[in-house]
Amino acid sequence: MRKVILVLVASAIALLAVGTGGFKLWLNSQGDNKDFAVSGNKMIRVKEGMSTADVAQLLHEKKLVKNPKAFKLAARFDGLAEKLQAGMYQLTGGMSNKEIIDTMVKGRIQYVKFVVPEGYSVKKIAEKLQAEELGRAERFLAAAKDYAPYPYMQAEREVNYKADGFAFPATYDFAYGASEKQILQTMVATFDKMMEKEGIKQEVAQRKLKLHDVVTMASMVELEAVFNEEQPRIAGVFLKRLDLGMPIQSDTTIQYLLGKQKAIVLYKDLEIDNPYNTYKYPGLPPGPIGSPGIAAIKAVLHPEQTDYLYFVAERDGHHRFSKSFTDHLRAIRDIEAGR
Repeated sequence: MRKVILVLVASAIALLAVGTGGFKLWLNSQGDNKDFAVSGNKMIRVKEGMSTADVAQLLHEKKLVKNPKAFKLAARFDGLAEKLQAGMYQLTGGMSNKEIIDTMVKGRIQYVKFVVPEGYSVKKIAEKLQAEELGRAERFLAAAKDYAPYPYMQAEREVNYKADGFAFPATYDFAYGASEKQILQTMVATFDKMMEKEGIKQEVAQRKLKLHDVVTMASMVELEAVFNEEQPRIAGVFLKRLDLGMPIQSDTTIQYLLGKQKAIVLYKDLEIDNPYNTYKYPGLPPGPIGSPGIAAIKAVLHPEQTDYLYFVAERDGHHRFSKSFTDHLRAIRDIEAGR
């Protein structure tokens, strides 16, 4: 009797092995997608909460997997069905089911570089995002409207966008398919980290300044100065004007209001009735007009002490500084005459 049982068990194991082997052969044959898939690369987005069956069907619809049932069974057979990671993937037509599963289990998500130049406003960042097909401008701006996770981002007056000035200028690697809000959150979080790293938060607190005011001033300095070495001097001029009760009169605030860069700011532009107009309204504008770099922020904290109250741009981007309005007008005439 014992011998009979042993023979039956051995036979069952053999049949199971044969069956498992046959199943593997079937999975391999159904997992070869070369004759079905369209050649070339395709971007596939696996969303949070998608089941293995959902992923398999998506891949089938995108002409990457010929048999979605075989894909699902292959993932389950290897114990990987629950390990497929959400994200954006670049898959090549002809990859086998095993190769696709391996890619998604290891989370080989596609990342794209995005550069935020110094001085960019959230509006310009939004336009750049859309131009590079990384997001919709209106959704980014909607997120930036009231996004202020840190206390220092709160403005005392109404601003166009609370996140303006706090989307740190840097080169980012974003997961392909990241939402506009996620992108903004990363930029603002980077700003906060850099303020800590550079000791700016600590210095501002020690001097009992408001970081919001410092960044607002730095945003104008950033956009006025073509060359970094002039930033402390320009900051000194603006701060001296504030101390004397003079309007800052920065063309950069007019450009911000116009929403575009003009080669020449006209006198009629200076009459725009808006608190951001530093020709018409004294003191700082309600908030930053762009994202300043670290150098511009430090220039505001450590300005060059001079008697200059005016400056005008020369043709090469440098500035000519003057102590009086008479000297300023003379400098303008000289530059126009090529002197």
